[in-house]
Amino acid sequence: MARIKILAGDFLEGSAVLEPGFITIETAVYPWPGLKIATSEILDATVVSETSYRDVSSTVGLGLAGALALGPIGAVAGVILADDEVELTFSMQLRDGRSLLCATEKRTYRDIEAAIGKQAIPKYFT
Repeated sequence: MARIKILAGDFLEGSAVLEPGFITIETAVYPWPGLKIATSEILDATVVSETSYRDVSSTVGLGLAGALALGPIGAVAGVILADDEVELTFSMQLRDGRSLLCATEKRTYRDIEAAIGKQAIPKYFT
């Protein structure tokens, strides 16, 4: 299950979960169990912006593990090896005319594109 943050649009701010075949939206208007929308009802998804950030907890964890294993050189290597996380902000249009502005990880966005039959982002752009 992939988490999606709903930022704006025809739904109130909230969250959504991408599952095989549908997206479950949870907001103040649609509390648990939420509103289920089939992925076949998604007309289009378009990237608005892309932000890269480094998760501090994983960076510190890898740095400490490297320091324990190989000393100061291992600590530097652990920090360098920590991956940057990429968060995409995208708009999603539904077939019934409603729209959402959402934010999620790049991997989840690729899963949404695959679910709606849109060509994925080429590997050389990642």
